[in-house]
Amino acid sequence: MSSIRLFSISGMDVKVHYSLFIVIAFLTWIFNVQSYPYGFKGMEFGIFLSFLASLSLFIAVFLHELGHSFLSIRMGYPVREIVLFIFGGVSVLEKHPKGIDEVKVSVAGPSVSFFIALIFYIASQSQIFLLKEFSEVFYRINLIIGIFNLLPAFPLDGGRILRGLMAERIGFTKATSISAEIGKGMAIFMAIFGLIYNLWLTFIAIFIYLGASEEEKLSRIESVLERLKVGEIMTEDVKTVSKDMSVEEFISFAFKNKHLGYPVVENEKLVGIVTLHDVVSKGKETRIGDVMKRDVVVLSPDDPSIKAFRIMNETGLGRIPVVREGRIVGIISKTDLLRLMEIEEVLKLGRK
Repeated sequence: MSSIRLFSISGMDVKVHYSLFIVIAFLTWIFNVQSYPYGFKGMEFGIFLSFLASLSLFIAVFLHELGHSFLSIRMGYPVREIVLFIFGGVSVLEKHPKGIDEVKVSVAGPSVSFFIALIFYIASQSQIFLLKEFSEVFYRINLIIGIFNLLPAFPLDGGRILRGLMAERIGFTKATSISAEIGKGMAIFMAIFGLIYNLWLTFIAIFIYLGASEEEKLSRIESVLERLKVGEIMTEDVKTVSKDMSVEEFISFAFKNKHLGYPVVENEKLVGIVTLHDVVSKGKETRIGDVMKRDVVVLSPDDPSIKAFRIMNETGLGRIPVVREGRIVGIISKTDLLRLMEIEEVLKLGRK
């Protein structure tokens, strides 16, 4: 996800997606043409209030996500980063809560939105003109955000609350499937309703439908990968290269073996990793040891396969060496994971 890091809080990176700058300008226009009580059309200082509302809205979304994140960390689920983007925000957890823990974490976000709405409702009783005008609109917006997020549809908080409650009785995977179908059904209804009354609803419905589909797909992947160890699906016949190999020799080796990257081994120990991208524009006689990456992400054969999946998704890595006591014993790639999922899909169809 293309984003800019703003700052870090409690070990979490806070980032904004590039789309945020576009949507702030768009929301400023929306607030400026929308009539009271959901905009500032025709009001004195309308443009200023509209711009302030747009910025404040994403601060409110950030606080909403912070509510999820702080509770997640407190409950033992580390959060790597918070990303604010065109649809709002997302907390990137290293491990996702399930069951009643998911319910608690999911409720935290809307609770923050309702609290913000309460603060600005109180502020709307002020006799200070600009504060009153701004607060009367902004508390309603946060109230809508809180209520909307409680709809039982992925990827909204309400969908996660529903899944968490059902998972306690029927299991996580089945609960995800049912919740996703409910979410997709609601999205179809919203899309049709939006075509008649408001195209914004159709736009949001598409987002919900795609989110529900992705959540269901991710749940199926996790249910398969959590059952298998890295050692069960890794490739054991690993092609490796030496630190002393030249770039010219490496390119020839890569063409012959048809992979983009290779572990670098010295005295049977993993010392680095090198890809074709690392040797581009380097001299033919340059040693691989001079261009390889020494900070290598590795896995153990006993690690769950889902760990490999998450690392690849988060880092963009295409393959990860598997190491035991410093010695490379295999390698796991995105291709290995995709093949596993293809096999699972075929077996699933065969069981129907």
